Amino acid sequence: MRRGSTCPTLVVMDSDAVVIRRLIAAAARSGARLIAEAAHTINGWAVLADPIAGAIYSTPPDAAEDGIRAAAAPPATDAGETTPVTVHPVAGAALVLCPGTDTSSRRADLVATATTGLLDVRARRTLDLRPAEIRLHTAAVRLLLRGETTLAHTILGTLAPTATVYRLTGPDPQRAHHALRRALQPTAPDNGEHTLLTLQGGELTVIALHPAADNGRVLRLIARAAERHHLLGGVADPCALDMITTAWDEAGQAQTAATPGHRLAPVTGLGDRALLRLIPPDRLTAWARTLLHPLDTTARRLLNIWLRTASIGTTAHILGVSRATVRTRLRTTAHLLHTPLDSATTQAQLLLALRTPTPTPDAAATADPPPTRDPSSRAPLPVALTDEPTAHRWATTLLAPLDAPPLRIALRVWLQHLGHTAPAADALGLHRTTLNRWLDEITERLAADLTSPATRAELHLACLTLDEHSGPGGLPRRGGRTFTGGAPAERTPPPPEK
Repeated sequence: MRRGSTCPTLVVMDSDAVVIRRLIAAAARSGARLIAEAAHTINGWAVLADPIAGAIYSTPPDAAEDGIRAAAAPPATDAGETTPVTVHPVAGAALVLCPGTDTSSRRADLVATATTGLLDVRARRTLDLRPAEIRLHTAAVRLLLRGETTLAHTILGTLAPTATVYRLTGPDPQRAHHALRRALQPTAPDNGEHTLLTLQGGELTVIALHPAADNGRVLRLIARAAERHHLLGGVADPCALDMITTAWDEAGQAQTAATPGHRLAPVTGLGDRALLRLIPPDRLTAWARTLLHPLDTTARRLLNIWLRTASIGTTAHILGVSRATVRTRLRTTAHLLHTPLDSATTQAQLLLALRTPTPTPDAAATADPPPTRDPSSRAPLPVALTDEPTAHRWATTLLAPLDAPPLRIALRVWLQHLGHTAPAADALGLHRTTLNRWLDEITERLAADLTSPATRAELHLACLTLDEHSGPGGLPRRGGRTFTGGAPAERTPPPPEK
């Protein structure tokens, strides 16, 4: 309609040239501005939807769900019937447009064609920059895995203080890498938040750098990508930047527990059976805060590294101090906690407490102090934070696959010896080869990774919950050199020769 018309129902519309210029100007600024301009031009709403990320851009924001549904299942039309919602494939995503009732079909088609073309141009430009970005991400990941956080800071700029590491494999990791990169691309680094992706040897590694309080967006995107591209992966617990190497190893261990039903396995390898899912979060947080209250940030970091690596040498290397210094600091930590650190129960409690989201000592200083605990009394077991039937049911279900008593006894004694085979075999009266064979069978039956300190901690707490006090003496006696069920039986001397 021409401007100046006196008809009250006519709408004054910009010329096609003006519309195209505005769309080009918006595309030069950002993808979000382009989608916003398209929605404004058609006097309706517009959404750019990705099969993994969901709504990448949406104008207005409350149109996101409608756009995602339309992209997943484009609206069908009957013969002779038209629908205002149109879906246009573009660069692996979908542009969904819904023009207003006062927008002509010709104008809607023009905007759809121009916007799709501009999105393709932006995608090709991104594709041109992809090799350089891949090289940057690969270099940054290698530096972080070597503990060179200063050099990583040099090439990336500001780094967030916390990292979560993912390791994934699948039938087509290259395609998954491209899809994840496209889904994560709209989020520009902010306050040091980066999501680094590398593909090496058929394995996709993702390192998400984020604040201590993560919103879980990257985890949700990776979970969708795992389902869509049939990936299996492991997820490490959030950690400090200088513990990324340990977290990378933990993610690899957790990856072995991933299944098509649970494509992302947590570091414990227990999934839905994990104790953290059993205890009410408020009780767990209060318990962890009380237990760790005597420790400052430095002591907690030391304890966390030592418990997760189970190695004095590795802890010393990560902290950049000598082994003697680590031992001295651990003795100081034990004194502050009023408990020895060489106990399997103490280590299990502390590891669970450190994995529980709690306020940092600095943040907690302004909050109400936690209830004090008598130093002479032992801290309650985490399973005591829920009712006894629930705790007993959890432990029974977790250990149910070990229906043979010798396997349960061997597991309990081995866990009491902090996962060290030699002393556990001596205590059980077993040859180490036999114990290792039993541990392999336990691993297979429980579908759990016994090399993970977090998994061992929860299994130990499960044994304590069932109050299974059977020691090596409870093993059946079989005789022989390999297995004696305790002390070797005395042989009856042969009768004297006549």
